[in-house]
Parts: sequence; structure tokens; C-alpha cells
Amino acid sequence: MFSNYKVSFLHSLFFFLLFCFLVSTPASAQRFIGGIAVGMNFSMVDGDEVFETYSKVGFNGGPYIKLMLDNKQRFSITMELLYAQKGGQKKYPAPTGVRIALGDTALIDPYYPEENMKYFYRLRTDYLEIPLLVHFEDPRSKFGIGLGFAWSRLVYITEYEHDFRRFTLDTASSIRGARRLNTTINSGRYFKNDWSIVADVKIPIYKGLKANFRFQYSLVPFGIARQFFYSINPKDEHEFRIRKPFHNTLTFRIIYSFNEKYTENENYDWDGNRIGPQWIRDPNAMRW
Repeated sequence: MFSNYKVSFLHSLFFFLLFCFLVSTPASAQRFIGGIAVGMNFSMVDGDEVFETYSKVGFNGGPYIKLMLDNKQRFSITMELLYAQKGGQKKYPAPTGVRIALGDTALIDPYYPEENMKYFYRLRTDYLEIPLLVHFEDPRSKFGIGLGFAWSRLVYITEYEHDFRRFTLDTASSIRGARRLNTTINSGRYFKNDWSIVADVKIPIYKGLKANFRFQYSLVPFGIARQFFYSINPKDEHEFRIRKPFHNTLTFRIIYSFNEKYTENENYDWDGNRIGPQWIRDPNAMRW
């Protein structure tokens, strides 16, 4: 299992370093900007039937390299090598004797609904991820938007189906239980590769430091279709539903560019007020 992680990591690292090497020649070095991004993923799974919005929190971060495409530094292509944690989860405490509402029945025991005082679901999927995006950035305000795709390789996974509390005749005691599913990278339940579309916004903070907000959604299911109970006590085939899983992720990060050059903005209006931010990209830094 660990050998698979190592191979996936080495493949991703090899292609990223090869890309950096090919573009780092003296003739083109001025066109390339390197940096690092660190932040958090807030994710959910469309198709897991737990109906909890962006409840799974995970890490997102890694290095990136940006190729400037024009002299005015408006358009660029960005390639990243990330470690990204995604998944979904839900906790739901129910009062004694109250059954869980229809639609939230995917993860309880359909034969003993009155004994599910609490249920819990968690899916954690860790990926090595390579996004490739095209960005447009205003050279003066440094505000940018981007759109692209990402390929992700699964390197770690855990999944818990439910966590319940069953009270005995002695109300002072209870029996707790949790079922960890036999879900591994090679089990076939979830696929090793995930392809997704990415939309990106960058907001300037100071020089090469920016806030980054990103939305990402799977283009194809990242796992096999699953069958869920549509009601508490299913009686026939019409009370089941089939769903396929899709990652739905919001990302909030801080990004920093190491070699992005800036100069003080000297544009003022008639009253002596600076027009735009204090620092703008050096207009002579990327000429070729």
C-alpha cells in the first residue's frame, strides 16, 4: 500500500520538477514566477446522502510556478503541486425516541432506527493534485481570476459508516458502536484518479502576498455508484436510490510569490491622491 503512495508521489513530483527545469533557462527565466500556497479545504460529497454542506475540513497546500504570457503581465498559466484533503462528514444527535427525518437515512441502521441516538459519517480522501489554470490579473490592482482543470491521485483514504449509541435496560449505561468500512485505495470503492474543474480568485494583500479563494468540482464520479435507503424501513425496490459521488470543494489559501517584482505606484490624481494600490508589478521586470 505504501509503495503505491510512493509511486504516485514520485510520478507527480517528477513531472512538476521536469516542468520547472524546462522553463528555468536564462532566456525565459524572467517569464516565470515561483511561489507557495497554504490553506484549507472545506469539502462535501454530492452523492453521499448526508446532506451536510462543506463540513469536512482538510489541508490544501504546495508549490506553484506561473508563466507570464504577455508584456503587460495580464495573462498567465499556473501549474501547482498540492497535497489536498477532501471528503465529507456529518454528526447528528437525535432526541430519545425521535426518528431521523426522511432523506437523512443513508447512514442509520434501517432495521433499528429507534436505537440510533446519534449517527456519524466521515470520508477522508487525501490526494496529490496538479491543477493547471489560466489566469487574468489586473497589473495595477493585482486582482485576478482563473479557470482550469486539475488531476488528482488518491494516496490515502478512511471511511466510517455510522456511530450509534444503544441504551440498555439500565439507563445509566449504554453500548456504543462504530463501523469502519473496509475502504482502501485498492478496494475499488473509490477511484484512484479524480478530474475536476477549478475556478479561482486572487485578492492582493501586500506585494507578492495574496488571498486565494477557489471552487472545485469533480467532472466525473470519483467512486462507484452506491445504493441508499430512501425511507426508514424499505419495503420494496422503489424505496432505494442510486447515487454517484462527486467532490464539491471550497478552498481558502494564502499564496506568496517569491520572485515577483514590484515598484511603488506613482500615479496620482490632481489632488495628490494615489490612483490604485501603493505597490504594482514592475512594468520592466517581464519584458522579452
